[in-house]
Order: sequence, then C-alpha cells, then structure tokens
Amino acid sequence: MQTKEFRPVHLNNLTIDNLFSLSKSTIEYANPVKDSIGRIPKVILDQLETDNNAMGVQMNKALKSALTAQVTELDLDCDDRFAEVKRNVNTNLRGRNPEKKAAAEELKIFLNPYWNTNTKPLNTQTSLLTEMFGKFKASETLKTHAATVGVADMMIGLETANMALATLYQTRNEQSAAVDGPSASSLRSATAKSYEQFCTAVEQAANYTPSDVLSTLFNQLDELRKTYARLTRKKDGEEESAPVEAE
Repeated sequence: MQTKEFRPVHLNNLTIDNLFSLSKSTIEYANPVKDSIGRIPKVILDQLETDNNAMGVQMNKALKSALTAQVTELDLDCDDRFAEVKRNVNTNLRGRNPEKKAAAEELKIFLNPYWNTNTKPLNTQTSLLTEMFGKFKASETLKTHAATVGVADMMIGLETANMALATLYQTRNEQSAAVDGPSASSLRSATAKSYEQFCTAVEQAANYTPSDVLSTLFNQLDELRKTYARLTRKKDGEEESAPVEAE
C-alpha cells in the first residue's frame, strides 16, 4: 500500500495572517464533508475552527486601526498596477507583432504562478509579489521581455507600491498590538497545534480507512500546504516550484 503523507509546512515560519488563512481554507475544504471523514478528524476539525476563530477575533481588531484606510488605498493601487501589467501582456499575446508576441508569451509563463495574487490575504499577497520581483530582477531575459512589451516601467511602479504596502501593513499591525484580551500571537500556538492534529488525523484516515471523500480532501489540503510552504522557503531552505494558476 502506498502511504499518503502530507508535504511539510513549518508553521512557526508562517506569519499569524498566513497561519489564519491556511487554517481557514482548511476548515472551508473540510466542513462540507465533515460527517464523512470519521469521528476523530471531525472532533479535531471543530477544535481547529474554535481556535482559529478566537485568533481571528484578535486579528480583526487591527482593522480598526487609523491606518486601515491607507492600507486599503495602497492595496487598491497595487491591484490596479498589477492588472495593468497583465492587461498589457495579454494585449501583446493577441497582437500581430511576432517579437512582442513571443516576449509576452514568456512573460505570461513567468507571471502565471502569481496571476491571481491580488485575491490572496494581504500579507500573502505582498510576500508573493516580493518573491516574484526577486526572480524578475535576477533575470536579464525577463527584463528584456518586459521592455519589449512595454511593461518595464509598470513593473518598477508595482514593486515600489508593493514595498510601500508591505511596510504600512506591518506598521498597522504593530500599532494594534496593545489591545484588550489575549493577543493573536498568544493564541497562535493553539491554532497551530489543532491544525497539525487535524492534518495528522486526515492523513491517518486516508491511509487506514480510505474513501473517495478522504482522498479528495487529502489532495486539497496537500495542495494548500504546498502553497503555504512556498512562503516559508527562504527560511527553511526548501526548493519547490510555484504552482501555476489559470488566468
């Protein structure tokens, strides 16, 4: 029997925001099938939801910060700038100029793993774009392609806006640290523990009491772990390629 094993995700290296998002997505995948995954996974899932919601309540207090409006404005600016880059790449893909079309094709391949980054939680979004620009600036070929299709200056503007957003977002969260009740950081260990226990329970159930429901859930959670493992790669020294997302 081939044993199913989840790929590793070092939760200690995830920010609170990303841990919350990972747990929330896990709950959303599992809740619709919770009555079909076994008693123990179901009980742990309920505990994970309780722990993650408690952490989320404290995190949401940051949204009341005076900096929230500025963060929202910068986020919209980043989204608009990235949309402009993607729009120009797509326009050149459909164009008749063979040189621009070829350059746009290569840029589209590069951008695909980050294409829907604007739909991610803010901290995940800024982290992924920072990763994207690290790769972009390290490649003379990609920079040449960007110049060919006319998005070089747009990429510079997007990087600058993303850096400003990441800095302001961090500042806002630091200012919200002094809140009533337990801090989100003090609650993260309970969420992390429940998350790992739930994944272990699903892994064991998928191996020893297999079913189509468990197999599907296992694969969904494993892909989710793959996404968040990328965010800890620089700290962990892991080398894993980014998943390709459709337009």
